[in-house]
Amino acid sequence: MRRFTVFGLCVAASLIFAPVHSYADVYPSRPIHLIITSPAGSLTDVLGRLYAQELSAKVGQPVVVDNRPGAMTQVGTDYLTHADADGYTLMLGASELTMLPSEKKNYPYNPTKDITPVALITTSWTMFAIYPKLPPQTLPEFIAYAKARPGKLHYGTNGVGGALQIAVKILELKAGIAMIDVPYHGGEQAANDAMSGQIEMVSMGLASARVAEGGRLRLLAQTGPSRHPLFPNVPTTAEYGLPDVRMDTWFGLVAPPKTPADIVERLDRATAEIENKQSFRDSLAKIGCAPAYKAHGDFAAFIADDLKKWQDLIPALGIPKLD
Repeated sequence: MRRFTVFGLCVAASLIFAPVHSYADVYPSRPIHLIITSPAGSLTDVLGRLYAQELSAKVGQPVVVDNRPGAMTQVGTDYLTHADADGYTLMLGASELTMLPSEKKNYPYNPTKDITPVALITTSWTMFAIYPKLPPQTLPEFIAYAKARPGKLHYGTNGVGGALQIAVKILELKAGIAMIDVPYHGGEQAANDAMSGQIEMVSMGLASARVAEGGRLRLLAQTGPSRHPLFPNVPTTAEYGLPDVRMDTWFGLVAPPKTPADIVERLDRATAEIENKQSFRDSLAKIGCAPAYKAHGDFAAFIADDLKKWQDLIPALGIPKLD
């Protein structure tokens, strides 16, 4: 009887002091779904598919892209915030996460509380281009041209409230010009109308700006911190003395609220390894993006800072709040 008791105590002790394995030790054990808040073919979609392929190779499970566009990314964000916090539903978050709270009435999500930042992946920026038969050859010349024609020039973007429209609104504010906004359902249609002279100016992403090859558009300036390798001959707005005319569109991996820290760490570590691959960096460059990795803690601080920036700037741009 005593031997049984001692044996039982030994078994209990072995269970108590056995190493504890976290959920991340077996994560992931099934496919991961990556929510994309834009339609197929968009920059967000193309980037998401590139990243999903790399992440799948790193974690040893399929990463399934799930496009859920609508309401300026709100449809996808709503799906994410209500998903189980188990690491099997993720989202490629973008700048809209921090812009929309200042742009929409009663926006239901606070990006500093209602999502879990995992890692910042990349940034891209905006290109300003004009109808090539207009007289201006540079951005300062176009600003002077617009000042002489207040409220008469038209510019196109891919929609109201998006980063491309905000970029022009910042230019108008900082340069002291006023133009007429012509929103389109997609950037391709806006670019086509600028090439044909239906509108004078277009704001577009860098990847889309490749349609300007052959002189179909005159590229005036790009809004990033430096000249992108795709367009080494196009000056930045800072080079023209307008450093505040910046529009860095960011993309990062986010998860549902209260996702376990060990899952976040696992995904963050995988993203860092992906970012260090030269082939992935080359793929980013081809679609007009640039590496911008930040670990989850720094990414969280980045989101908070970006949210504050738009809370201060968007009201100054005079844009009515969207429903």
